[in-house]
Amino acid sequence: MTRRRSLAETRASGEGPLLGPLARRITRWFEDGVLAELAARGEERLTMTQIDIVAKLDAEGITIAELGRRAGVARQSAHQAVGELTRAGLVRVDPDPASARNKLVRPTEAGLARLEVAREVLEDLERKLGDRIGARRLEQLREALDLDWDSVAG
Repeated sequence: MTRRRSLAETRASGEGPLLGPLARRITRWFEDGVLAELAARGEERLTMTQIDIVAKLDAEGITIAELGRRAGVARQSAHQAVGELTRAGLVRVDPDPASARNKLVRPTEAGLARLEVAREVLEDLERKLGDRIGARRLEQLREALDLDWDSVAG
């Protein structure tokens, strides 16, 4: 059954739906699935921004500014998320030995464990999506989404 689309979701030419709303729908599908499965596993609730921040960390540490760039959020949002994640015990903030002005954000053991659970959940959701659309379409979708999306001009 085809779902009815709003005027904002429809091309003026009538030739299929606009991609932007479709991309938001699949993003919501993944986010809702991740949050529901984490809750079902008894995991403490995190926002998708918090999960994404932890996923962007590396073992050597990363500045909050770079973390914001990697996550595609404003530095202020990255600061807020890091503060929340620090209070939750999922990251720690250490002085940067290379710069007195910077601090490095690193995952804690608990943060790494939560990230592994989130990764398992995402892999399960990918399998469900593959069952829904087929392996070939899933790989084509992965290839298209893996292109460089840093600039509209490019």
